[in-house]
Amino acid sequence: MIPDGFTWQEPGWLWALLAIPALTGLAILAMRRRSGAARAYADPSVLSISAPPRARAARIGATALALVALGFVIVALARPTVPVEEEASRSAVMLTLDVSNSMNKTDFPPDRLEAAIAAAKDFAASAPEDTAIGLVTFADGAAVRLAPTTDRGALARSLDGLGETREGTALGEAIVTSLRSLQAFGALDPPPASPQTSPARILVLTDGANSIRQATTPEEAAERALGARVPVSSILIGDDPGRPDQATPEETLAGVAARTGGVYAQSVQAADLDAVFADIGSVVLPIEEVRELAVWAVAIALVLLLAAAVVIGLSLPPARRAGAPSPSTR
Repeated sequence: MIPDGFTWQEPGWLWALLAIPALTGLAILAMRRRSGAARAYADPSVLSISAPPRARAARIGATALALVALGFVIVALARPTVPVEEEASRSAVMLTLDVSNSMNKTDFPPDRLEAAIAAAKDFAASAPEDTAIGLVTFADGAAVRLAPTTDRGALARSLDGLGETREGTALGEAIVTSLRSLQAFGALDPPPASPQTSPARILVLTDGANSIRQATTPEEAAERALGARVPVSSILIGDDPGRPDQATPEETLAGVAARTGGVYAQSVQAADLDAVFADIGSVVLPIEEVRELAVWAVAIALVLLLAAAVVIGLSLPPARRAGAPSPSTR
């Protein structure tokens, strides 16, 4: 019975199976010619005109086994596969870190940026090993510093390598850039059914609201994240009032989190950061993969070849199996 989803990765090799009947015919023809030659040239008074029945049967059996083994080798080259569904983690979190000049303030010792970096490292250390973590930094623009990876050492080096701060807070661009990185990683393929079951998360650490007017607004970025069903959690570091001509940082970040199904927190202590980080866990989903069956075909081919060798060996006279010289050579 063929299992559901059975398929061939390299089906072109199956055409080679047509060679098996041809090789079978050639083997039969060769055996008949050999028998005919023995009858034509052998002296019946000195030498039997044909091989013993046991030897002939062994040659036929060994040839048949070898041909079947060749068929299984061809099957292995065609790479038969069946789909399998396994529980696995596809979770990916983009740490989206504000590196604007205001992150140099020292209300979080030694300063806001270092406190955020320390909390990010704590999260990486406590997150499930199979959760991929990436890093985006933003100020007047946004850039991917590290694509999602399970290499915690690479993440630590990226966090340690953050350089000078810059002016500006492109919050909307940062969320969109993080979303693109998650899509490129494959965390959203297939699309999640809801933000709650999404294997992808964005976590924004910032001390201010959007200040780059010509870029994507936080509200527009939130709509894009909602469309992709990716929760955006946000942590407001410090208590800056923001700009008088726009919503406060608290209103902006809380609105983004509420719109996308994320979590918002205004943190004034480093311990609060750790608590919010710990709330982001690993989403385990069924992943469909394919299982290669070629190894079984190769194993069967090897067993058949071994059987052919055994058949030939058992058909030999005891003296020849033991390596003794035949009487004609003494």
